[in-house]
Amino acid sequence: MTAAYESTPPAGHTFIDDQAYRDPAELKAEKRQDPIDQLRSYLLSRGDLTPEAWEQLRQAARAQVSASHGQAIQFSPPDPGTASDHIFFNGGQPQQGGLRPVNSLPTLGSETSQPSEPRINLIDLVRQTLESEMALNPRLLVFGEDVGVKGGVHGAERVFDTSLSEEGIIGRSMGLAYAGLLPVPEIQFRKYADPAYEQIADFGTIRWRTANNFAAAVVIRIPVGYGKTTGDPWHSVTGEAIYAQTLGWRIAFLSNADDAAGLLRTALRGDDPTFFFEHRALLDTSPARQPYPGDDFCLPFGAANRLVTGDELTIISWGETVHRCLEASRDYPGRIMVLDLRTLIPWDKDTILESVQNTGKTLIVHEDTQTAGFGAEISAMIAVEAFTDLDAPVQRLATPDIPIPHDVGMMASILPNVEKIKGKIDQLLAF
Repeated sequence: MTAAYESTPPAGHTFIDDQAYRDPAELKAEKRQDPIDQLRSYLLSRGDLTPEAWEQLRQAARAQVSASHGQAIQFSPPDPGTASDHIFFNGGQPQQGGLRPVNSLPTLGSETSQPSEPRINLIDLVRQTLESEMALNPRLLVFGEDVGVKGGVHGAERVFDTSLSEEGIIGRSMGLAYAGLLPVPEIQFRKYADPAYEQIADFGTIRWRTANNFAAAVVIRIPVGYGKTTGDPWHSVTGEAIYAQTLGWRIAFLSNADDAAGLLRTALRGDDPTFFFEHRALLDTSPARQPYPGDDFCLPFGAANRLVTGDELTIISWGETVHRCLEASRDYPGRIMVLDLRTLIPWDKDTILESVQNTGKTLIVHEDTQTAGFGAEISAMIAVEAFTDLDAPVQRLATPDIPIPHDVGMMASILPNVEKIKGKIDQLLAF
């Protein structure tokens, strides 16, 4: 006869917690809910296992855990020099997750655009890019809240709606990525992603935590920023700086349709979790409208775009505020260099430093709030690496540290606008 089965008693949060502070009746009731005991009872009641077979299974599991423990304690301490390895993909083949283990990762295309008229809206260009990549890559899935019936083109199996649960959307994405698929979830608004922050943080460190044995690539599309006709604290957030501090994530924050196609396609053919920010005020408006650049157009992450050249002041921006900077710079021909950063992780330090060395003065403009905004990181880098090249203090223009108001007039009064940018330009040029 097999010895009577005894389950492990419920344990506290730590090994030293004997739970003496808890009521014995409560502990006894909790023990009856032990999932292992429940599984044993279920399998025995169905006749799937005998008590002897269960005991053999339990002993085999114990032996496996013991053997794994023995192997683990024999490992040598890791090389401290490898602490920064595998934050992002830098070569090597993971055992599981992502598209490389299943040999399904498309190669990157060309940086040369092959535009076809007419000019189309940013949102339509994003859809066309997704459609071409789905035709190329059968492992690509698009899902989220209201993306299927309203916008799907590949059917319910690959474009589908989800429940109103951002935690579920991101958690599902992680499982799909582990399984060798490429999930492309959409979160309806930037603020809506906050409930899923724990899953997002875990997503970004998978490759690092497993020493490149496991990978999970995903491209999360999020509309961000103020709306054309309204704002509010929930739908009008950009909040990119928070994700710039979330390790293991690449971030694209584009200002036009051409860059949207090139950066999105690069992300879809890449190995790393990526945030793809699409500004709400650019989705269906003329400033971002451009021709479709072709089905093979890819732009590298970490390469800023020089939009206007000048030799007295460098303006750095990204997203919708790029267009405000361009409008403000028109009154200063030949004097202003306007850089569109395009991606925040990684970001183009070399181009910024080159421009600052040439102009000696810098203005950083962004829609996120001032305190701890990403502009502060750029400003700090310039102060350290280009201090002797500066002819004036680095200036920032951002949204004050308040929520975005619903009223259009109030909203316009706090966002960086053309008049405020010109004021900063005049101040710096006269310094």
